[in-house]
Amino acid sequence: MLRAATPDGVVILRAATPDDAAAIAALAAEASVGALSDRGRSFVAERHGTVAGFIRLVEAEGCWYVNPVVVAAEHHRTGLGALLMHFAHERFGELRFVARGYAVPFYEALGCEKIGWDAIAPIIAADCDGCEAVPTCRATPMRMS
Repeated sequence: MLRAATPDGVVILRAATPDDAAAIAALAAEASVGALSDRGRSFVAERHGTVAGFIRLVEAEGCWYVNPVVVAAEHHRTGLGALLMHFAHERFGELRFVARGYAVPFYEALGCEKIGWDAIAPIIAADCDGCEAVPTCRATPMRMS
């Protein structure tokens, strides 16, 4: 567990528990990221006793993948997304992920870089297969090293 001070107050970053499942599912639905698999490890950002965001990390082919990171709409632009990414990076090292095109500038501002699809494990890349958002998503493979 980590307590972090932000301009909007204290945030607690911690491992998700089974009690967080409903809040995580609701945030995932709000962000239109689809159904979440059972694979991976999730961490939540809690503000004022409420789950305000989460990050799920999946290990595949020796790498850790962000799959996904989500912040509640009312907490956008408060630094929670960056806090979750840095929290995961400090604990797991290099992170790889597939960003939606509109989010690429956010990730680049964190120091992430674009990479080729060949650097993304097939089990992770497969999440884009058949996704109805693919035509407009502009999926972009990236890493935070």
